[in-house]
Amino acid sequence: MFISINEASKLLGISPTTIRRLEENGQVKGYGIRVHYTPGGQRRYSVAEIEQYFISRGFFGKIGFGKSPVLLVVDCINAFTSKESPMHGDWNKEVENINDLVYAAHKTDCPVIFSHSYYEDGDPGLTIWAKKIEGMKALTPDSSWVQLDNRIKQKKNDIHIYSKYVSIYYQSTLLNELRKHNCDTLIICGFSTSGAIRAVSAETIQYGIRPIVPMEAVGDRDEHVHRNNLSDLDRKFADVLSVAEVIQYLFGRTK
Repeated sequence: MFISINEASKLLGISPTTIRRLEENGQVKGYGIRVHYTPGGQRRYSVAEIEQYFISRGFFGKIGFGKSPVLLVVDCINAFTSKESPMHGDWNKEVENINDLVYAAHKTDCPVIFSHSYYEDGDPGLTIWAKKIEGMKALTPDSSWVQLDNRIKQKKNDIHIYSKYVSIYYQSTLLNELRKHNCDTLIICGFSTSGAIRAVSAETIQYGIRPIVPMEAVGDRDEHVHRNNLSDLDRKFADVLSVAEVIQYLFGRTK
């Protein structure tokens, strides 16, 4: 896959001006990344070459799977998946993939946790945060917006937790639930990639738990932000894998 100079600059952590300045003999000097030109003269860069650059410097290593997984489905709720909500994303395919993961987890006795964001009136932090995202005020605990998307096939023994902040661990029962199930591998899917998915992935590893992010089962409202965050997560905090790989792992445990 090839990306623009602006996207490449975000992945590399340098400005587009710097990339142009470092260009020499068809490469970005010091990075070993080739510059490709479209017929219209636009610069393009290979994502694979950028990833290889980081691999050669000790990034993009693999964490691998453990033996006791838990599936965490983040904010697959009406507020973020229903077109009637002003905060919704176009995530029909992602919801299908989440459903496939939930099905596989149920079939393989992997615990499933659904997290629901909600707004609590009078909470000092949420009062400030709502200045950025006013729509959060509609997420009262008794509203239909915080309910699970009805396309997701849940079971009675699935766990539901409620979280007020982007860090799902904060002031919630998540860590207790993971410890109760001796979790060593947390499969994280849902919404959004640059918000709660990123936060919980980065935080999970500090508890000695392996974060796994199935790439087709997470989404963001901005495709460029989504892709950049997935790349950065895979570089530093989690294994970003395909849904098929994760499902294969779940069923492989039962053999």
